[in-house]
Amino acid sequence: MRRRTLLITTAAVVGVLALAAGAWAVGASTAPVTPPGDGRAIAVKSPVATPIPKAENMPPLQLTGDTRYVALGDSFAAGMGAGDEHGGCARSVLSSYPAVFAGDTGVRLLHNASCSGATTDDLVNKQLWALNGDVDLVSVSIGGNDLGVAALATACDSGATADCKSDFAAAVDAIGQLTDRLATTYQAIAEAAPNARIVVTGYPLLFELPATSNPEFATTAAVNTATAALNADAESAVTRQQERGVKIWYVPVSFTGHGVGSAKPWVNTKGFAAYHPTAAGYREYARTFETALTGRH
Repeated sequence: MRRRTLLITTAAVVGVLALAAGAWAVGASTAPVTPPGDGRAIAVKSPVATPIPKAENMPPLQLTGDTRYVALGDSFAAGMGAGDEHGGCARSVLSSYPAVFAGDTGVRLLHNASCSGATTDDLVNKQLWALNGDVDLVSVSIGGNDLGVAALATACDSGATADCKSDFAAAVDAIGQLTDRLATTYQAIAEAAPNARIVVTGYPLLFELPATSNPEFATTAAVNTATAALNADAESAVTRQQERGVKIWYVPVSFTGHGVGSAKPWVNTKGFAAYHPTAAGYREYARTFETALTGRH
């Protein structure tokens, strides 16, 4: 299978943050590029867009009151930032995208087992109890905490601080292992729910492009590129499971026109839920999820 390589260099991003220029280096290559000085580079293998079975060629699924649905994942599945969160997992009973999707379609949401802060390991060890052979549909939003995207955005909102550089270095390290982690997670889900259709939802780019030169948007390119790398690894892991015969698809989610810096953002920028979707953002997640499953726009 043909693949492209997404290159992320710590030296490059530090330069971006320091200059607040919003530029980012993304290119195609077959090996890492070694930047000058003490910067590091990592080659992230990502699939070419063409051969990846995406939402548009997912067989339509009839959604009825008999469709048994389970949601798994992190804060983006729990609904953190929607405004009506409860409990230690900051889960929204009414405004998370699984809840909105279930309300709109009438499917039976058996469990939303997601939890804010969850990693791939947390999902495998703490959320698979919700699955069994009777489940028809599973949604999965996971990987953001393995990479630390929201934490990176928060750490870098004042520019190239020591915390910002440290968090970005940690994200670069995690990217190299993420495809394998995600593939293992998706395989575990498929084994726990052998008759279910599994849909992996991507993460929206948080910042509106192009980046501005204002200090508060100095990290736009870094955070968006880290998110793009996460999504590419999710696609790659989904493809790996599809090749094993698993009924699994990747669904990209876009907040274009509604990211941080837009007139009407669907992203919180302050408080405990900073850099998580608002209730409007979760409605867009639900709409995208339903459209992908049914083919109806």
